[in-house]
Amino acid sequence: MKILHVFPYLPTPPNFGGALRIYYILQHLHNNHDVTVAGFSTNGNLEQFHETFPGLKGKSHFISRPWKKKFRKLIQMYSLFTNHSYWYTTVFSKKLQHTIDQLLLENAFDLIQFEFPVMGRFVKNTDAIKILDAHNVEYDNFKRMSNLKGSKLKQFFYRHEYEKLFNEEIKICSEQDAVFTTSNRDQKLLDKDVPEVSKFVIPNGVDVSYFYPSKQKYESASLVFTGMMGYVPNYEGIIWFLDNIFPLIRKEIPNIKIYIVGKNPPQKLRKRATGNIIVTGFVKDVRPYVWRSSVYVVPLRMGGGTRLKVLEALAMKKPVVTTSIGCEGIDVTNDETVLKADNPETFADSVIKLIGRKELRDRLSQNGHELIHSKYRWDAIGNQIEEAYSKLMQNSLAGKTEKKAMVDEQF
Repeated sequence: MKILHVFPYLPTPPNFGGALRIYYILQHLHNNHDVTVAGFSTNGNLEQFHETFPGLKGKSHFISRPWKKKFRKLIQMYSLFTNHSYWYTTVFSKKLQHTIDQLLLENAFDLIQFEFPVMGRFVKNTDAIKILDAHNVEYDNFKRMSNLKGSKLKQFFYRHEYEKLFNEEIKICSEQDAVFTTSNRDQKLLDKDVPEVSKFVIPNGVDVSYFYPSKQKYESASLVFTGMMGYVPNYEGIIWFLDNIFPLIRKEIPNIKIYIVGKNPPQKLRKRATGNIIVTGFVKDVRPYVWRSSVYVVPLRMGGGTRLKVLEALAMKKPVVTTSIGCEGIDVTNDETVLKADNPETFADSVIKLIGRKELRDRLSQNGHELIHSKYRWDAIGNQIEEAYSKLMQNSLAGKTEKKAMVDEQF
């Protein structure tokens, strides 16, 4: 099958959620189809990309993103006075539009898949099957952010972003032949708002050959949280944890420590670093920090899609304490594969209980590990993608046959 794959940044290195999903989906497509790729060369290494995907060296069409990070706040302010969201504004590019238009003119693609709704704006006139891999329902993510207490200015910005994203995302989704969602919850949201478009749940996965349990000795009183700290849901969640949950845990376990691992931690988070709170910033490999910890915490109160960090922790056989939002879209069960807690007291109690009870840690870890291997390996998810492609190709062929029959009847 001849496929055009469009994404907003290079997935090499695959060191945060969106890049990881793109990386493993592209890996599957690269191994099984004739793929051409296009998009922005932002946040990645093009040389590393071609080393990883050598077959794409002559089939890569990347340009620089039109806006630099240093202009982020200026663009955010500017977007408040336009009809478009901040994200939509940052990817506006006549050059990329021309590049994709030329690819569509010169190639007969069977299928076009683009990552994130914002990239759908570049895919226009084509007979190919169009698929949006949604990652999140972005407008729902911003709606959640706008409802949290905090800066009035941020609430104002998030509310306006939600309203604009809703209109943009629904329009783009309605123009597709299908949408891939990462969870049943996201599918239900889009079924309500875009009922006429086919949906397929293609969950996030984990590379079990990379994220595996370690036999090294772990620290008996240590916690870990990983993720891109410049991402608002991660940053907001860990600040909430440090303000409201960590002090409760320290009352019972004074020597408890937490490793906060991930790139771009804001200055406010860096200032929280102490002997008990270790803020690492970017690290090449998060696994040693997870392996050395006794409990993995996911104190998220917003976000969309599914959290890859939960899948990775379970694959490494680490017991997880998470909010309901933190494990949304993942087939986990409270007190069987994770402990769920949505208020500070319950969250703290769950962590304390896990630190003190090895048999509970072992039971959750084993059950979580088995869940990952049965349902969330990337090779199994590749099979789900192929099933979706096959169904869409069959529907497309049936539609063309029906259309031809109607034309023949007229003559």
